Amino acid sequence: MDLKLDNFKPDEPWIPEKTDTAAHDGQLIDGVTITPIKVYGDHRGELVELLTLRDAHPDEEPIVHVYRVTAVPGSIRGWVYHERQADRLAYTQGHFRIVLYDIRKGSPTEGMINVLELGEDNPARLRIPAFVVHAVQNRGETASFVNLPTSIYDPAMPDKCRLKYPDPSVPYEFD
Repeated sequence: MDLKLDNFKPDEPWIPEKTDTAAHDGQLIDGVTITPIKVYGDHRGELVELLTLRDAHPDEEPIVHVYRVTAVPGSIRGWVYHERQADRLAYTQGHFRIVLYDIRKGSPTEGMINVLELGEDNPARLRIPAFVVHAVQNRGETASFVNLPTSIYDPAMPDKCRLKYPDPSVPYEFD
């Protein structure tokens, strides 16, 4: 058979579903956003837009660095915070508990804790501002999440400050 460009058919246009801020019981830490992620699936599998600037808020930072993190069952990653970047964590697989703790002096939500359940049952992108302490627990099978931070990773000057979990200065313990 002689393959020609005319043998291909263009995709039909589609209109992505608009999403509002994801539901969360209670107040979010100042600057934290949760954006639901729509999962499009058919018999072949799924397609997920983790972040698009197509419909972005005018203040949305560009995509500059992307990486995937794999977490084994029960693992806890944290406590960490960043000084120069915001994390944009996309959860579409597995079952994750994410805990945020606002340690920013003078923040309107200073001292507040948010506990979020994200993953395949509640797919969303979570934006965590600089100086908000966070930890992630995998509460299911081995799964992964994607980070699209607002700054490029510089191995010579990493923007990550760590506190080993557990630590009594953070008023939260995973169960």
